[in-house]
Amino acid sequence: MKEFLQTQELENLHWCTFNPDNPTEFVAMNKKHLVFCQWEEGDPEFQYYVPKAPDSDFSGKDRARAFYTKTVFIPGTDSAVTGTVCGDILVWDKSLLIEGIGEQHEKRLIKVVTLNHDKVHSAINILNFHDDYLVVGNENGTIRFYDVFFKVVAWFEDLNLSTIKSISFSKTDPRPATQTPDDGEKAFSCADFLVADNSSMVCMLQSTIFEEIDPHKKQGLPIFQGLKSQVAALAIHPHDPILAIAGSEGYILLWNYIDK
Repeated sequence: MKEFLQTQELENLHWCTFNPDNPTEFVAMNKKHLVFCQWEEGDPEFQYYVPKAPDSDFSGKDRARAFYTKTVFIPGTDSAVTGTVCGDILVWDKSLLIEGIGEQHEKRLIKVVTLNHDKVHSAINILNFHDDYLVVGNENGTIRFYDVFFKVVAWFEDLNLSTIKSISFSKTDPRPATQTPDDGEKAFSCADFLVADNSSMVCMLQSTIFEEIDPHKKQGLPIFQGLKSQVAALAIHPHDPILAIAGSEGYILLWNYIDK
C-alpha cells in the first residue's frame, strides 16, 4: 500500500481519476487544490506535487470562490483540465524549466478559459472525454462538446434538465448528427449517452438531437424519473399493484411495482 503525508492542502478530497495514458499517474483534488501523484515500481511512496493557481489568472473573478469541481486528463497529451464553479476551466501542462515555476516533469497552470458566461448558474459539474471532444455538463442543465482548442462544437441546451450530475456514453460507434455535413467540415458525431440531473431524471440523448429544430424533439428520451428527496411515507393500494410514495419535499409518486 502506498500513501502520502496528509497536509492541509490535501484535506477533504472529493475527486480523483487516473491518467488513461499513464496508469501510474492520477490526480486528486479538493475545492481549492489539486495534487498530481505518480509512483514507480519498488518505490514505497508516492511522488506528488500541488500546482499553484495565482490570483492574477482569475481576472475579474473572486478567486476565493472559484472552487474546483472535476479534473480530467486530456488523452494523448501531458495536459489536464479542471472545471470550476465560476464556469472556467484551468489548463495544466508540463512546466518549462524556469526557476520559480516548477520542476520540468511537473504540470503548471498554462491558461484559464471561460466556457460559461452565465454568472448565476455557471458551474461546470462534469468533465469527460469522448473521442476527440471535451464533454462538459453544467449547473444550468446544458451539455456542450468542445474540440481540443476548447471551441464549442455541439450543444444540448433544450433538455428541461436541472443541474447535470452524471454523463455516461455507450460503447456503440459514434453516429453523425447529420448525413449532409457542410463541404469541408466534419460532421459532429457521438455515441448515444445517458445523462442524470440532480432531480433524479435519467435521459438518453443522441447526436441527431443536436440538429433538430423543434424544441420538443431536442429533449431526449426520458429513461427514469427518480425520487427527488427522502421518502416520508408509503402506502399500498388495496386492490391494484400500486405503491404511493410521499416525499419530504412535497411530492407524491404513484408507482406500479409489477411493470415498474
